[in-house]
Amino acid sequence: MRIADYNLKYNTIFKGQQKGVSKMNEKPETIDTLTNKLCEILSQRVCAEVPQNGKFSKISVTYSIPDTQNKARVSVEHDLINPKDGRRLCVSSFRNGSDRLVSSYVFKGTKQEILEYLNNSKSAEKILKTIKQLSDSVDNYYIENF
Repeated sequence: MRIADYNLKYNTIFKGQQKGVSKMNEKPETIDTLTNKLCEILSQRVCAEVPQNGKFSKISVTYSIPDTQNKARVSVEHDLINPKDGRRLCVSSFRNGSDRLVSSYVFKGTKQEILEYLNNSKSAEKILKTIKQLSDSVDNYYIENF
């Protein structure tokens, strides 16, 4: 069965605008607002798609970082050491059109702890700081090597 045959509930790529919303006379969204929306969307996905116990497929939300050629991705996956109830939150950045990914684990806990972390404004600040650092790392790599 092809992917197109499935009715997907969530779009894993968040582009910053809702369908049908006019873009005229609107300010472009900042990295702060995009990160807050990313945390909100990922929290909803964790609620719906992550089981309390056991292994599951990694889920993620991605957005284009304003004023760069990079994208940010925040994902939740089961912990490899403790897959029964351990979950990990990973922040990544990569260059658009590249397969080089720079990532960092920022939190480890149960499903409930991951949800609490995603809904905390201080956590969103930490995720934002990590996204900026990883994006800068990606930019530096391409400046130095190409």
